[in-house]
Amino acid sequence: MALSPGRRCAGGRPFAVFPCDRTAERASRRDMLFRSSPESEPVRTTFLTHSGRGKRLARRVSGVRLRPGGLFSGAVSFVVHLGLILVLAYLGFWDREEGGGLVISVARPADEPQLVLPGAVVAQDAAPGPQEESLGTVIDQLAGPVVPEVFLDPLPGGSEPAAAPRPRRFQPRDLLQPVRTAVRGGGYEGRDPQSRARLVRTRGGTAASEDAMARGLAWLAAHQRRDGSWRFDHRDGACGGMCANPGTHASTTAATGLALLAFLGAGETTPQSQYLSLVERGLYYLVNRMIRGPHGGDLQEGTMYAQGIATIALCEGYALLQDESLREPAQAAVDFIVAAQHEQGGWRYYPGQPGDTTVFGWKIMALNSARLAGLEVPQEVLQRGVAFLDLVQEDDGAYYGYLSAGQSPGPTAIGLLARMYYGWARDDPRLEQGVRYLEELGPSRTDMYFNYYAHQVMHHHEGPGWDAWNGALREHLIATQSRQGHQNGSWYFEDPHAESGGRLYTTAMCVMLLQVYYRYLPLYGSAAVEGPL
Repeated sequence: MALSPGRRCAGGRPFAVFPCDRTAERASRRDMLFRSSPESEPVRTTFLTHSGRGKRLARRVSGVRLRPGGLFSGAVSFVVHLGLILVLAYLGFWDREEGGGLVISVARPADEPQLVLPGAVVAQDAAPGPQEESLGTVIDQLAGPVVPEVFLDPLPGGSEPAAAPRPRRFQPRDLLQPVRTAVRGGGYEGRDPQSRARLVRTRGGTAASEDAMARGLAWLAAHQRRDGSWRFDHRDGACGGMCANPGTHASTTAATGLALLAFLGAGETTPQSQYLSLVERGLYYLVNRMIRGPHGGDLQEGTMYAQGIATIALCEGYALLQDESLREPAQAAVDFIVAAQHEQGGWRYYPGQPGDTTVFGWKIMALNSARLAGLEVPQEVLQRGVAFLDLVQEDDGAYYGYLSAGQSPGPTAIGLLARMYYGWARDDPRLEQGVRYLEELGPSRTDMYFNYYAHQVMHHHEGPGWDAWNGALREHLIATQSRQGHQNGSWYFEDPHAESGGRLYTTAMCVMLLQVYYRYLPLYGSAAVEGPL
């Protein structure tokens, strides 16, 4: 059953995952929270090198300016700076040869509006040329992504694995502490290579679903840009227009964050991982895209959807890679979400705007990821989130609306998942009523946004309807995945939610749907982690 909210933007264009253009509405509020970014921005080049696991060195090279009337001192300054540049260039080259260093030049799309909180310092980079946008590791004549063979180890005795012990410094800090909670689990331990195959077998996956997931990752890998980013419009990248259905939204942080979530969900963060360097490049692209200011790290690029998605990626990357250089950027991204919350507890298209349920969903997932990574989330922010859910709930919390109380499929799935993280018990009558509603709807054949949240609700609840729900969605995704040409491994469905995100958005969402068995450990099940969230 296809599901869509049926809302339309001005001019009749359907509402997509990313919001309609609300330039006029934004302009009326911008003075309260934003100032325009400077028209002239300095160009920066960041040298990133690594030798060993999780060590980074970032160096910024400044321009040289001669002062009037100081010719001799200016000449000396020029020589000194030139020598410094040559030394740094030599060190960067040496690190590249020995430690696999990367030189990343970051560019912001010229047509993307920039919103900056007061006091923020923006760094603008030169746009790469057409040749710089090709991915060096992808052959132009490639017929399709190369997919590794997938093996699932047999389970001894068919028993479900016990949860692996969580590293001490990444234990959650009582997520949503003011709310009494009975849930356990929800951590990242299932992504460990030793646990993943077993969880697939015991929780409803198959060798075919893992193969489809791996093909999706290969397609995403083939479309990463040279600077570490992904774009919803992939026509001018390494793809060279060989894949149909490009997206239209310009936020590179949203596209990069979504793609990274697919790789992070598969646990591609160990030294043996096939895509480790790809993940590192993507994470450091987000770090370099961040606009720093007194309110934290801005990753919007025009939409608060992107802020939530990119923040989840940074938090998961920090927790899984144990890379201390990612802690501060991840915390800064969380701080921006905290500052952007409306007084009634929600989030919407830009900071300070009264909330809607779809944007709220990404934010509550980001705050959960921050807690799992050991980052700071103020309790009052979480308390206000409960107040927002109360505003949009219906029938005491069994159903949820978009902007106000109601009963809509997508908002209901988001609201129920949030309530699970807030501590509702598995046998809570309101939760069971909402789960029955989702079961009656069944998974959508085209709306992967609805499926993303509803699939998690059904998986965590583990009710009698899970097997039928999971089987229907799993087999649908396997059957509809493209297996021809350069599109091999990708998905696209005609749906309002996919209109602006295109094939890249749809593929990333489908990959995450196929990772549900191990992406987060169950909140209530026997594989859950001991200790409250």
